[in-house]
Amino acid sequence: MKSVPAIAFDYRPSRWLMFGIGLATLLAVLAIAVCGLSLWFKLALMLAALAYAGQSLWRFSHPPFTQIMWHSAGHWRLGDKEGGEHIGELVRAVTLGMLIVLVLKVGAKATVALPLLPDNCDAETRRRLRVRLARADSVHAVE
Repeated sequence: MKSVPAIAFDYRPSRWLMFGIGLATLLAVLAIAVCGLSLWFKLALMLAALAYAGQSLWRFSHPPFTQIMWHSAGHWRLGDKEGGEHIGELVRAVTLGMLIVLVLKVGAKATVALPLLPDNCDAETRRRLRVRLARADSVHAVE
């Protein structure tokens, strides 16, 4: 049987997803602006929505890992910005259309979600990930 090669790629945040977060924030602020609440309550809610969106965008635009590798043996290696390597365990993977979200457990308690879209991961890598994830699901279903 032919061995499956490792899948390795550089991870960067998706501009599409950051645009979506910005658009959702704009819609939330607009909804708050047209609601019937008092002016001070509206301003407080708008400020809270903008602060949360800003914090979310900052966290999303500074991912903890920049290099991802799925070895043929089934384990994940995650490289951080400082050059350190970490072992990850796949908790779950979600595939919806063009989107793949990998949720990996790193260390004792930390989990990291890595959304992959066409603007931050090439089509061939996403195709190979889908095939490997489908195989992994079928193997776990048999067990």
